[in-house]
Amino acid sequence: MTIDILNNPDLNRLNAITRFEAMLPKLGKYYAANRNFDRGRGKHDSVTTLSPWVRHRVILEQEIVSRVLTAHGFLKAEKFIQEVFWRTYWKGWLEMRPSIWTDYLTERDQALLDLAEDNSLSNALAGETGIDCFDYWVHELKETNYLHNHARMWFASIWVFTLKLPWTIGADLFMRFLLDGDPASNTLSWRWVAGLQTQGKNYLARAGNIEKYTEGRFNPQNKLATVADPISLSPHPDPIRLEFSDPVDPGTPSLLLVHEEDLGLDSLGIAAEDVVGVAIIPSTDDRAAGGVSESVSRFVAEGLKDAAGKFLNNANVPEYVGTDPDSIKALYSQTSAQRLVTPYAPIGPTKSLLDQLEIGICNPIQRVTRPWDQKCWPHAKKGFFGFKKKIPSLIQALCS
Repeated sequence: MTIDILNNPDLNRLNAITRFEAMLPKLGKYYAANRNFDRGRGKHDSVTTLSPWVRHRVILEQEIVSRVLTAHGFLKAEKFIQEVFWRTYWKGWLEMRPSIWTDYLTERDQALLDLAEDNSLSNALAGETGIDCFDYWVHELKETNYLHNHARMWFASIWVFTLKLPWTIGADLFMRFLLDGDPASNTLSWRWVAGLQTQGKNYLARAGNIEKYTEGRFNPQNKLATVADPISLSPHPDPIRLEFSDPVDPGTPSLLLVHEEDLGLDSLGIAAEDVVGVAIIPSTDDRAAGGVSESVSRFVAEGLKDAAGKFLNNANVPEYVGTDPDSIKALYSQTSAQRLVTPYAPIGPTKSLLDQLEIGICNPIQRVTRPWDQKCWPHAKKGFFGFKKKIPSLIQALCS
């Protein structure tokens, strides 16, 4: 079965479950053998294309891993399970080093100013570099809001080492157009390709590798850099101590803040009968310097509306959409709410917005952290190799 990311890309749970169940039989040995093949737009049948739904937690990591284990067992599904945990690892790693995100934003903004009139950047953004595979991926990214993971690595490598453009602008391009644009996964993956994440390691795209895994669609022989120029690597900041909130106590009237980082609200322990008001907090445009594409904005807006709608069946539950602290304070005052509650938002624009709102509202916001994150994130202090060793015990604790 060919799964096209463009086919009904609505950010709701039914869509996610339908896609996952269709791909589930292939997530064992087939996935391990075929996951690196990028067969082109509309033919990504060796991967789930579920990342936009997982990124927004419409479908949860825990339920995905549990279902795959039941269907295939750990040994056959290990490669797929590791991919799920990679996303978790990146989030935990960045959560303990928030300055990496703020440094990225500063470097990105400066790079955009420095290259505002640069023709090579304009050509790359337009998909007019003369490197067929790269130009194809630029158009696929803009037109479908998706790229295969292997194509993302090739793209980033060509951007950094062949075109010699700032990695931060490339990362921003992805955040502008990808439906699954995620601060942790995107930023740290670009850093890894560029050689900034792991001492002495970068990713250099090879023409032969591209030819093999695109099944001959592309072969950029003699068009790619063969040497990766070293990039100065500053020591990583020491990981900070993570602190998690207590679970939500039932029976307390609550004003629920809905945001894009976690739309699986019905599994967060917040009872619908406790919700006396809903505020939808849009932060999607803050992902990228110039805002996100219209299709990404629409995709997330529909997801926010769908998630909030589960708590708005009662006509007496008022709703507000926006980020004005005074309006949220007014909504809080007009209801019987005794607390502000929201899913935890990891490092990124949504967290920054919630921090600002908390100051403006002059009221603490209870940010509910999922057990998956509480168990996994503390193990992301160093590299993925050490984290990977913890996966069996984490599965036993979270999926049994």
